[in-house]
Amino acid sequence: MRLISLSLLCVLFNLFTIQSQEKKTAKRWGVQFGLGTQQAKPFHSLDYDYQNAFILGQIQLKNFQLNKINLSILAEGGYYKGQHKLINKWFAGTDKFDGFPDDFQQQMLKEKDLHQLAIHLAAELSYYVKQRIMIYFYSAIGPLWTSKQTERLAAGFAFSDNIGIGYKLRLTRNTWLDNSMVLRHESNADLKFPNSGHNTLGVRLGLVFNLNPPQRVVALQQARQKL
Repeated sequence: MRLISLSLLCVLFNLFTIQSQEKKTAKRWGVQFGLGTQQAKPFHSLDYDYQNAFILGQIQLKNFQLNKINLSILAEGGYYKGQHKLINKWFAGTDKFDGFPDDFQQQMLKEKDLHQLAIHLAAELSYYVKQRIMIYFYSAIGPLWTSKQTERLAAGFAFSDNIGIGYKLRLTRNTWLDNSMVLRHESNADLKFPNSGHNTLGVRLGLVFNLNPPQRVVALQQARQKL
């Protein structure tokens, strides 16, 4: 999933910027709240439980527009609080673990809270269906710090990979409601063991500010040219 996220970021940026123009507008920023779980298809496992709740902030770095299609490059930072519990102790074999305690499996059977901090570089490709409605595709990747080890992921440094789809609904002149569904993968690129990783399907809901529809941008540009 990491390769997919990174490839999509590069392809979208390169292809879109060749034919589009950078749009000069007020900085866009937003905040999102969400829930994620591995107890949902396609990730559902009977061997362990994992879910999280999170808050994510974002700010626009670059913005490119081609007619009603818009590409935004975003910086994101977030806090995730997860709960993990191993259900099947035989799912966590210790033959590959070096120096782990004999009661490791028993420790994993206890429910534990995980605290995570993540930073993402994201790309959002959106299309204005109407002046008040837009749909978008989202991809993001970045470093992650996680507080505790599970049988699937070591504590410390890892990566957070995300892909998703969503829509925005205009509430006021400069405020939009943002709703999306995102697939997320956490792993450390085999820098540490274990590295099976965590996978979640999540839902996000938030607000975005200072995001203008293309009709207003065109009108502003035409007005400036007449001056």
